[in-house]
Formats: sequence, C-alpha cells, structure tokens
Amino acid sequence: MALAHAGSRVVGDAIEGNLDCARHLAVLVDASADFELLALVELSIFCFRYLPPNARAGSRSQADEEELDRLNERIMVALQQAGSSYLSNATINGRFALRGCVLNYRTTRHDMEILLDDVRRAAEQAIEQTR
Repeated sequence: MALAHAGSRVVGDAIEGNLDCARHLAVLVDASADFELLALVELSIFCFRYLPPNARAGSRSQADEEELDRLNERIMVALQQAGSSYLSNATINGRFALRGCVLNYRTTRHDMEILLDDVRRAAEQAIEQTR
C-alpha cells in the first residue's frame, strides 16, 4: 500500500533516514562516556546501556554487571512512565540492553540526541531512588 501510494523512492528515502538516525545514535553513544553500545547498528535497531561514573573505567565483576542490568531496567521503566521517549529491552551477551528501533519517517538525528538526554534524566532518577 505504501509503495503504491508514495512510490518506491519516497519509501526508500524514509527507510534510509531511519537507518541514518540509528547510525547517528551509535556515533553519539560511542563518543559518550556514559553509554556503551552493546551491538553493531546494522538496521534501524540499536542496543546500548547507561554506564554510571563508577562503571566507566576498568573491568567489572559479575556483581557489577548484574547491578548495571538492574539499573538499566529501572531506567527503561522510568522512560516508559515519563512518556517522552520509549525504549524496550533486549538481552545481548547475557546483559540487559536498552533497545530502540527507528520506524517513523519523521524521526530526526536531533530526536536521537533528545533520547539520550531523556535516558540520562531517567538514570539520575533511578540512581537517586536507590540512595
């Protein structure tokens, strides 16, 4: 239906725009000190997690990894409740990942920046609630 209505070029451009947004998020995550990409971005799907300051340097124990899993799950729930951004989850190599998928042709690179800011706010909230 979409192909018949809009044409293959318009649909293709929309798909490429979604892929570009997901790739842009991966670049932002790689350039940040507070996020970690958990899987390559090959489609419009991205999987990453938040890293608090104490988890950024060096190796982490199994207990540390489990605490990161729990923190990121709390972040996901806080995001879903806030309603500004929506992420689901996936398990990547046994770790809890925040999972997003760009499907709307109106999504922009700036929306990816907003998403990361929303995750940071949710992380602050989740960390504060455990204190």
